[in-house]
Amino acid sequence: MLVRCDGTRSGYQLLCNGSVYQCVCGHTGCVQSKTATCSKQGFSVLGQCVACGAVGKHTLVAPEAVGFRRTLMQDPQTS
Repeated sequence: MLVRCDGTRSGYQLLCNGSVYQCVCGHTGCVQSKTATCSKQGFSVLGQCVACGAVGKHTLVAPEAVGFRRTLMQDPQTS
């Protein structure tokens, strides 16, 4: 399970639902194939952070990193 972007797509007013990444500078957002296609876009198609300009310095945000609990399917030993 991945953390999904809750931004809206430009022009459609639908949820983006893309994967969320975090830059080394701490900025988070999704990656899109075009510029300005999501209200919470954090990176260009080339992987450039919109906050600091770093290229290729982002990692996928795991559910545990933002406080989501593990599910029974992910870790059956904890139930």
